[in-house]
Amino acid sequence: MVFYKDLEKRKEIVIEYIKNNPTATFREIKEKLHIKINKVYAGGMDEAYEDAGVIKPRTLKFKTKEEKRNILIDYIRKNPKVGGQTIIKDTKINIFSVFNNTREMFKAASIPYHREELRLLMLREREQRKKEMINVIKNNPYMGIEEVGRIVKTHPYAIFKDVKEMYRLAGINYLGKSIKIKIKKQKDVIDYIKKNPFATQREINNACKTHVQLTFDKGIFEAYEKAEVLFPFERLKLHGTTIKKIKDEAKLFEEEIAKKLSGYGTVNRLVRTKRGFADIILERKGKKVAIELKNYKIHEISISQIKQLNKYLEDININLGFLVCLKKPKRDMFLMGENKIFVLLDSELSKIPTIMDL
Repeated sequence: MVFYKDLEKRKEIVIEYIKNNPTATFREIKEKLHIKINKVYAGGMDEAYEDAGVIKPRTLKFKTKEEKRNILIDYIRKNPKVGGQTIIKDTKINIFSVFNNTREMFKAASIPYHREELRLLMLREREQRKKEMINVIKNNPYMGIEEVGRIVKTHPYAIFKDVKEMYRLAGINYLGKSIKIKIKKQKDVIDYIKKNPFATQREINNACKTHVQLTFDKGIFEAYEKAEVLFPFERLKLHGTTIKKIKDEAKLFEEEIAKKLSGYGTVNRLVRTKRGFADIILERKGKKVAIELKNYKIHEISISQIKQLNKYLEDININLGFLVCLKKPKRDMFLMGENKIFVLLDSELSKIPTIMDL
């Protein structure tokens, strides 16, 4: 290699640059300083960094062809679906300096070349795609159309006129989307019951994100029957006892609240309206309010219960209502048109006459 005539001057320029740019590369120095390192130092970049007294970056170590090959093969085996550009970016290796093409590289790694698979999928004849799609439907009649398309890697409407034609050619009665969803939910429930034979209906509903009584025509009993699991009738007896206890507690709660409210005015219990029975109508100083009582210990008050109380207000033609409970929700005041509803704890009954007298 022939060195520059002004060798020492160029060495000083290179040394100063490396000190200021400790990760500088051969190419960078060539582009920025217009100096080829191998025409300044016989030992190349290694000698240049040593002369500058700067620790060499790891990137200066050149890999042999075999090392590059092993790195690429190892990367492909860990990432079999990755593309050529990503491989070059992540490994910092030009794959074409080791292999003739991407297909050869995947073959060396004993990994199927997925781009070739995609190419073959794209080259399939229309009739072949149609046949594949019909077979999927025959084997999975409850599967959604979108899912069928993903499996065959073809949009169904690019092959068939409509969904009904697809099912007709598959020899299967067409099932609407709602029926498919219902059948899928039934399968989820049946599978859950098989794994959890003593689960309560609430646990089944929560786990399967459904409502058993609406998913099966005969409710929970049909679900257990289709799961071929004996229904735990002993729990049903216990459940009946629990229901009685809940009803007794609710009745006692209502009586206690009615007794306390009687100190503020006239209390009328279970007043019939057009759309149900209001728990209490309290009359005070010529004014009336409707009061609903909920002794829920775990569940919070929902908007549906607020709407139900509002219906009572509309039926009785009054615009103020109270919902008394054991566990107050984050929002405790609602405006429903001209009607106003307050949610109070059972310990806040004294607020009722104060609000009524405003």
